[in-house]
Amino acid sequence: MSVPSSYRVPLDLDALLAESPFLADLGLEFLSLDSSGAVFELAIAPRHSNAEKRMHGGVIASMLDAACGLPVRFIAEGTDLVRAVTLTLSISYIAAPKGPRVRATGRVTGGGRSVVFSEGEVRDLDGSLVATATGSFKRLRPAQPDQTFKESS
Repeated sequence: MSVPSSYRVPLDLDALLAESPFLADLGLEFLSLDSSGAVFELAIAPRHSNAEKRMHGGVIASMLDAACGLPVRFIAEGTDLVRAVTLTLSISYIAAPKGPRVRATGRVTGGGRSVVFSEGEVRDLDGSLVATATGSFKRLRPAQPDQTFKESS
């Protein structure tokens, strides 16, 4: 399997989002994605609510997973993205968001060539903290043609 065209530089954020039907179905809107981090927003809709009529924690967790995980896919500025999988994700829920939108940000904080650490947060648009996360992610290297993706060694 080759690297999807949406992973090739220059990045097309709409194509990258389309590569992940789950994130697209959530309604995420990319504001920026580069080696310094990821920033995107979500317009909160009734479908994002739990039984308490608040934003569902699973939606927040998905946003944090994406915010923490997407920057991990950068190896170096100007190079194609690599695939990655989540190893751990620890979330602290702080408060229910106020207002119609939330913003997620994430950035790499350390790690090595294959296991990388990152952190993220979700805030409502008045700046109030909704949730934070830390995670570890495994970068995957592309396999040879006609093979599946394999883990980096």
